[in-house]
Amino acid sequence: MNYSACGLRVGDYFEVGPEGVSLPPGGHFCFYAIASATSLLNGRLAAPGGDAWLAGRPLAACPDPPENLIMRLEKVDDDDRA
Repeated sequence: MNYSACGLRVGDYFEVGPEGVSLPPGGHFCFYAIASATSLLNGRLAAPGGDAWLAGRPLAACPDPPENLIMRLEKVDDDDRA
């Protein structure tokens, strides 16, 4: 298909933090895609040095193959958001 049935575009994002999942104001994100990305984070971030693997900016794919949605996971520091 090479298009997003969910309407996602390059640059769309969500963040995972201590409070849970957050989206930019007015933003949306497919919950299947969020589930595939957050399952990779489960347990890793709680381990000592668990976020070190994020330095490689790993990729995750949406579980819906026709979507062809690839997500890049990366650590965002508070300083990077300012």
